[in-house]
Amino acid sequence: GCVHIPMCPYGCHAYVISPKGAAKLLRRCKDGASYHVDVVAWGLPNLRIYAVHPLLVHQSNLDTTIGGLHNTNAGREQHQQNKLKGICDSYTGFNLIWALNAPLLRVGGNMAPWLLLTNGRAIFLMVLGIVVSVSFQSKPMLILTAVYVASIVVVIRILTSAQ
Repeated sequence: GCVHIPMCPYGCHAYVISPKGAAKLLRRCKDGASYHVDVVAWGLPNLRIYAVHPLLVHQSNLDTTIGGLHNTNAGREQHQQNKLKGICDSYTGFNLIWALNAPLLRVGGNMAPWLLLTNGRAIFLMVLGIVVSVSFQSKPMLILTAVYVASIVVVIRILTSAQ
């Protein structure tokens, strides 16, 4: 095996953290992480993050691996079914369907659940805007699509910055 510096923050589904590192994270993220904690941690300067190969832990995307469904016969059956749907990387178990359905942004909290933007919906709207812009040679639609993409990027950058 080997220890290396990972190239991207996603897939950090198990952590070993020193007391000093935990204190550093708590100081820098006083109000908590408003986005995926692994992505927020990557946005912190001078934070040393390492990965190991081969993987020591595999993410199942089930409810939990700590005493949850994963450790039961039903959990193992569900995991086998999930493996047949959308697994793009057999090494990490990355599931494209799960990733596309992951929430990206919710406006209004639980009061307005229909205002939930997932990764897949965000990408779909971007591609749709480009296709419509090109098909109808619509400069305003292209500008609207560019503004949409830029606003999503800005919101994600704000959410992933240390609080």
